[in-house]
Amino acid sequence: MRLFYKQAILSATLSCFRLIQMVFHTVGAHTFLEKIPIHHSFINQGGCMKRLVLLFLAVAMVGIVSVRADVFASRIKFTNPDGSAFDGKFNDGTGAKIWYYLNDTATAVVVKVLNAANGSTVATINAANQGRASNPNSVTWNGTGSVSGAKYYVTIQTTGLVYSSDKYKSFYFQNTFGVGTISVGIFTRGIDINNNMNTKGFGYWYASNLHSGNNDGYKLGTLRYNPDGSFAGTNPDHPILVNTLGISNGGTYEWGSVAPWTAALDNKGRVYQVGHGGNFVTRLDDDTSAPKIIIRNVKLPRGIYAVGEGANLKLYIAADTSVYRANIGNDDTLNTPLELVATFGTFVRDVIIDDAGFMLVTLRTGTNTAAGGTAAAPGYIERYDISSGLPKKRSDALFSIESTTGLPVCFALKHGSDKNSASDDTIYYSVRGASAADSLTYGIHQLTGIDGAFPEAKQIFKSGDIGVPPSAGGNNNANADLALDWAGNIIWFENSNEEIFMIATPRSGSTVTLTTKGYDTVTVQNSLSVGGQENVPTEFALNQNYPNPFNPSTVISYSLPANANVFVVVYDVLGNIVSELFNGEAQQGYNAIVWNATNSFGAKVASGMYLYKVSAQLSDGRSFTDTKRMLMLK
Repeated sequence: MRLFYKQAILSATLSCFRLIQMVFHTVGAHTFLEKIPIHHSFINQGGCMKRLVLLFLAVAMVGIVSVRADVFASRIKFTNPDGSAFDGKFNDGTGAKIWYYLNDTATAVVVKVLNAANGSTVATINAANQGRASNPNSVTWNGTGSVSGAKYYVTIQTTGLVYSSDKYKSFYFQNTFGVGTISVGIFTRGIDINNNMNTKGFGYWYASNLHSGNNDGYKLGTLRYNPDGSFAGTNPDHPILVNTLGISNGGTYEWGSVAPWTAALDNKGRVYQVGHGGNFVTRLDDDTSAPKIIIRNVKLPRGIYAVGEGANLKLYIAADTSVYRANIGNDDTLNTPLELVATFGTFVRDVIIDDAGFMLVTLRTGTNTAAGGTAAAPGYIERYDISSGLPKKRSDALFSIESTTGLPVCFALKHGSDKNSASDDTIYYSVRGASAADSLTYGIHQLTGIDGAFPEAKQIFKSGDIGVPPSAGGNNNANADLALDWAGNIIWFENSNEEIFMIATPRSGSTVTLTTKGYDTVTVQNSLSVGGQENVPTEFALNQNYPNPFNPSTVISYSLPANANVFVVVYDVLGNIVSELFNGEAQQGYNAIVWNATNSFGAKVASGMYLYKVSAQLSDGRSFTDTKRMLMLK
């Protein structure tokens, strides 16, 4: 995986890479390349001749492609405009900033502020062309529509373009070494994502990471990422959660000789990890606490899966050649014996429970070794009815899919619309091929029809499929893991080449619109409205933009006495159209739209005076038009 080159080749390669960097910078491509420091360790530690040659060819032969995913908002919160905690006041001339992360670029963003008591919308703020490049994104609510003493929360509707109707495509790729101060790539054993909007950590990725052997790597402990793949650790410029940091990297937590191995989340957003070297299972209750051991004396655990909630919470643990069930329920630690669910006589790497309550496992050749079985084919995926007759053995399998030239590694489950049936479930799993030439085996595979006797398995993605910037490609690590985000995009930590992929799944249609909500509510102390009732407008009104003068963006708000078709446009002082901000249906009440001081082509405008005009054709037949001035300063 790691190759070393002579100085002459190194010098030529570095020169090519700097040229490629300039090309990418000129065309405005992914900022990933500009963040990689160019020094000898980059070449030595990444096997980079292959990467750089691929990159050079890609730039020379392929245009920059914009790939879209299923876009959604998470990490939603209120603050004062200066970023401090929101003070609940609007009558002091300040507004409230609403922040959120987008996992990719959205063509339209609609932020709604709702009354927590009755769910009514009090303000609607529109934005467009926001995305990962400007994370965290934000809009400003000037308090219009609020009532003193009331609580409010936010929903965010995002619209994005569909990339493909029949192919899985990577819309984000990140090499994990040479990023910031990190020179050594990931050595992760497992990843999971918080997809519960009713928890504060909605959108975060969590990854277990083994010690990289170098303290300027990703370190031993629990890694946390934002929903766009950026670092979200409690240590500056690093994804590590400091209170999980192992003692070998200067932390205080004793993970054992080979740990932590994998990560799984329950419905409350708590993170479970296995201590493979210490034969235990931990739980991280929040992101500022240390992991606590909740289960001991489980032999060589590798995979873990949480299912159910409250008193029905169960953990399934793949340990050595067996699978155990921990009926932990509401207990802080396991107070009942582990239940033996299955014993296979061969090593089990991962376990998952489908919507019918059946168990699927990945099995690999070899028995009872610290390395987890020999890294040789064949490997297997098998499904079991675990409702009775425990423990199961391999002869009880409902089906067994043999991977004759590769090793199935880790699972991710895409639930269907029927949460009580597996007929519409899709299983994704990573596979390590028998060799780097085994391109039909390694990568990500899809398994459908799992409730029948003849499920269908097929390869859907491999690292070499990405072209700009290129992956190193080749075989996958035998512990590469994947998870699905809230929208169903695949997040793949492929740690043979130390790479992270975000992969869009096929979609019908040209666009997809998704809506999420914020976890927090805020209480307004001093509003702009009068009285104790929601202030429903009876007349059309166009407000002065806020702030004014402004830089780099401003909010244009208006009131509608009924639903209407609305057209919002910005002109220069000569009457030329600068940008058409909105053309569509708006709801009765208080509406707003953000202008980020760009023209119709996305270029920044010059300082000076501009006009904004709002025209409304109301559903009751009335029509209104008004125009105001605003000042852009640099």
